[in-house]
Amino acid sequence: MAAMDNRAQKDTSELMFLADYSEWVAIAIILVMLASFLLERLPPAATAIAGAAAFIALGYVGEQPALGAFSNSAPITIGAMFILAAALQRTGVLEHLASRILALADTSGLGAILLVAVVTIVASGFVNNTAVVVILVPVVIALAQKLSVSKKRLLIPLSYISILGGTLTLIGTSTNLIVAGVALSRGLERFSIFEITGIGVVTLIVTLGFLLIFGRWLLPSGEVEDDDDVRPQTFLTDIFPNEDTRAIGVSPDDLPALKVKGVRLVSQRRGNRIVTAKDEDRELAAGDRLTIRATLEELLTFAGSEAFKTGLRLRRHHADEPKQVQATITPTDSNIGRPLSLLSYLSDYQITVRGLARPGNQPGPTLASCRLRAGDRLLLEGSEATLRSLASSTPLVIEQEIDAVPFRRGHAPVAIGTLAGVILASALFSFPIVLSALIGVGIVMATGCITATDAWRSLQANVLALIVAMLIVGQGLEQAGAVDVIVSGVSPLLLAASPFIVLLLIYALTSVLTELVTNAAVAVIMTPLVIELAANLGMDPRALVLAVMFGASASFASPIGYQTNTIVYTAGGYRFADFLKVGLPMNAIAGLASCTAIWVFFL
Repeated sequence: MAAMDNRAQKDTSELMFLADYSEWVAIAIILVMLASFLLERLPPAATAIAGAAAFIALGYVGEQPALGAFSNSAPITIGAMFILAAALQRTGVLEHLASRILALADTSGLGAILLVAVVTIVASGFVNNTAVVVILVPVVIALAQKLSVSKKRLLIPLSYISILGGTLTLIGTSTNLIVAGVALSRGLERFSIFEITGIGVVTLIVTLGFLLIFGRWLLPSGEVEDDDDVRPQTFLTDIFPNEDTRAIGVSPDDLPALKVKGVRLVSQRRGNRIVTAKDEDRELAAGDRLTIRATLEELLTFAGSEAFKTGLRLRRHHADEPKQVQATITPTDSNIGRPLSLLSYLSDYQITVRGLARPGNQPGPTLASCRLRAGDRLLLEGSEATLRSLASSTPLVIEQEIDAVPFRRGHAPVAIGTLAGVILASALFSFPIVLSALIGVGIVMATGCITATDAWRSLQANVLALIVAMLIVGQGLEQAGAVDVIVSGVSPLLLAASPFIVLLLIYALTSVLTELVTNAAVAVIMTPLVIELAANLGMDPRALVLAVMFGASASFASPIGYQTNTIVYTAGGYRFADFLKVGLPMNAIAGLASCTAIWVFFL
């Protein structure tokens, strides 16, 4: 009995300690989380979830506040915007803009660079800037090659411009939406979609001016890429117009499907005769074979088209849910040197060969007659069971299912109109952005702009999990009293400071933390702190919240502080020091510009 009493007293004392010193326990948890973010031993989402679990387990966050994080407008809006951005990608809108840029480069290099900047700024203001950069990186690399400049001179500015473009509207970055969502839950009035545009424009003009003037000395230089280094992989394939398609009677030069970036016509054959551009009967007829080279995405677009039959089908088959994989011909394959139409093991399986790619060389003259070489890559389509059997019983090296998807260009006007409607509903009619975005998602899915599977894949679950978990952590900080402790400790130090200096300090702290850890975590932690701090200092809380919003997006000095930086860091072959050299002064210039604009517009 005595032992049980001692154990009970010990448990009671531990509970009293957790209750009496809850604010310090909460601060300790945050410090451990920041260290974990910095060391990167765990994925950021795992660290955030562990921190949220700790606050719940210690009783600092109850059931309702924890569930409230899932109904917060920020992650819901961000998820909806991910889907709307994916709809623009799936319908080829961003790809079309990219092709126009490369076409302009043939006549005006400077004009092409300016168009890249304008497209990046405008697109990043309304869709996920990570998606914008992913699409434009190969375009910028190809543009650099055409202009005979190093890609290192252009890729860092691409990332920086996308970051700055994201600060032009409330929906430009997930960080903006997180800060706005936390501020709304703390009693501040809802931010409108263009409320931050004036600050963003000032910051954009000042920082781009700095980059234009001093970039030649700060940006790294490097060798100009060879054309082979920047040319995307293309597949050779044959397409056959269906008899009932509108393509019959139309010249190949006038076919919209052959005018897009990533598709090139190789030849037109009618029976055993090659039809040339000089022939009077060049209009497509039933039975014509068009041999083309196309990127993977464009090839899949043809494969899904009802107007054409694509590729080589060695046996008739039907698969309810066909899968596409890439397969590589190995050096020991006995079929090397044989035409693809005589490939022995493919004739035994219900497989469609959609195309063939050959690194460093161009196969041909047609897909069926192309003689195989070691290293050739085949795009195969068939049922999952057939592909599995093919992998286990042939010398082919089968890769996992490809991630590329065909474009749905016919739905592009719907995708563009839906996004415009989402923006206008929020901007002109003060309709909550979370509701208009959800309605937009319903429209693009119902009209076929994007499938349910692609919509689900676009959600970036790790990002959403991180945001929800950090919202719970933010609740824990406030409920445990840590926010009051931090604010009461900092307030006396800032009482004598001018509002502009306070803005600069808040911005600087947020920016430094953003370079070290994920910006979503910084946004959730800093926003409630500055709201309480503003009350103690007698300042407009919206001004300090905006300093956090812009500071959390000002990640210029680190390749790991922001996703777009990481993308160009890898694609450009940069060193960490390359970002520091240009990014540190960019951080300082952006901070001065943003805080000055906030001070003028809000204080």
